Amino acid sequence: MTAEQDASGRLLAGRYRLESVLGRGGMGTVWRATDEVLGRPVAVKELRFAAGVDEDERRRLVARTLTEAKAIARVRHTAAVTVYDVVEEDNRPWIVMELVESRSLSEVINIEGVLPPRRAAEIGLELLAVLGQAHRAGILHRDVKPSNILIGHDGRVVLTDFGIARVEGDPSVTSTGMLVGAPSYISPERARGRIPGAPADLWSLGATLYAMVEGRPPYEKGSALSTLTAVMTEDLLPPVNGGALTPVIAGLLRKDPEQRFDEAITRRLLTRVASEADTQPYEQSYEQPYEQPYEQPYARSYEPSRTPTAVGSSGSDPTQEGTAALALPPEERFVEPLRQPAPVPAPARRSSRRRRSGKLLIGLLVLLLVAGGGVWVALAQAQRHNAGTGSDGASAAAPAGYQRVDGPGGSTVEIPVGWVRTRVSADRSKFQGPAGTLIVDWTDNPGNSALTGVRAEAARTSGSFADYRQLELKTVDYRDGWDAADWEWTYTGSNGTALRATSRYAITDSRDGFSLYWTASAATWDGTRNKELLRTFEDSFQP
Repeated sequence: MTAEQDASGRLLAGRYRLESVLGRGGMGTVWRATDEVLGRPVAVKELRFAAGVDEDERRRLVARTLTEAKAIARVRHTAAVTVYDVVEEDNRPWIVMELVESRSLSEVINIEGVLPPRRAAEIGLELLAVLGQAHRAGILHRDVKPSNILIGHDGRVVLTDFGIARVEGDPSVTSTGMLVGAPSYISPERARGRIPGAPADLWSLGATLYAMVEGRPPYEKGSALSTLTAVMTEDLLPPVNGGALTPVIAGLLRKDPEQRFDEAITRRLLTRVASEADTQPYEQSYEQPYEQPYEQPYARSYEPSRTPTAVGSSGSDPTQEGTAALALPPEERFVEPLRQPAPVPAPARRSSRRRRSGKLLIGLLVLLLVAGGGVWVALAQAQRHNAGTGSDGASAAAPAGYQRVDGPGGSTVEIPVGWVRTRVSADRSKFQGPAGTLIVDWTDNPGNSALTGVRAEAARTSGSFADYRQLELKTVDYRDGWDAADWEWTYTGSNGTALRATSRYAITDSRDGFSLYWTASAATWDGTRNKELLRTFEDSFQP
């Protein structure tokens, strides 16, 4: 039994009954609990110490937790959670807070795709308001990012995790010289070690707005050092999907805090975007002084056409499922035309780990070419690597209207021509089209049972889906004896749409774990097209 399982059912301070884990972070665990005195649900944040932490570090972590509680208590806004109590047990504080039935903004983006500019502006206005309240109370949040923003099932926006906030009048709880926060969302002045002010939080807000419409932060480079260097030195690549929000993002992401948009300007422009149709050209949506938000270097760094390009596209929609509205920056698009791969001799079977090693070499080549300005060529070559091949290296022809593309962990899968990849990381690829969203996840530590893994995932995440209803969770036959299980459920999306999802988790013969996670409209789930898509994804997947 784990420590968390053992703690479930524990009664804190004679009134707060711990029930289930809502989330985990670097400093501890957040529990769903019940206040047995008042009979209401609450969230309880438990501070946990890693093994081997010395006494000085323990005191610093306790001080940080108390700082968080004080900071939240001083901010009075609907976009900030209410702190009910702080209790001490086991010589550490536990923060008792309002329970917000919600998902994080990062979960919304990852599962449902990027947000339209209008919705992003609405969320931005709520965040701006709560940040303004915090700043006037002498508090800098210092960690504004999508994973710290909750989107309630009722649409409420909540900024959480004031754990590294700096409260005016309180001594710093951060070690000397330590830079805390997510590198992708840290402002240039903080990256340079300067004392930040309110503009630093506004920069992080701008990076968050960018992530809402693009699916990724503006300067993510894969490592903390590379990302912080880019934040300080590189020009901003304009968001392709920013629309009317683009000049607001550009103004918030100015490197000089003195030139950055302040709260008043940002509020005025976000209000304008939130009140306009998403399709209105951004050139007409902001005031004359900001008519040229980009310096010339942006144009030089964005040589590929900004015309949306989808899989197999050559300027026209190749299928009825073209995705111009879902276009992404060049490094995240598949742009090869659909074609039959040339016949090649079938080499000896290579393990998925062997193929991943080859991709790591390609990644190193990309990094070398970045310095010489050859990043676009290298990325295009990396995307073409292994395209059109099965797990044994032999050529495999995709059915009409589909193209075989790379996924995480050396995998490949066939997706419709015209679809785009909206997010890629070392262990996740995401493909999006009008019919729905496919997420392919990979792990080299799959556990001992697919069914056990799916059950654990369902228990961990089901509470984050509005109107969640489980349809099935069972072992299935898949690929000549792979250990596999399906989890299927329905829920209500952030825009009120009824959605249905299924996740097939499989453990391969080489002990890799893969999940095919398909989400589509509940209204079209039983339709012929949806059945064809799901069958093609599952049948064509190769580890």
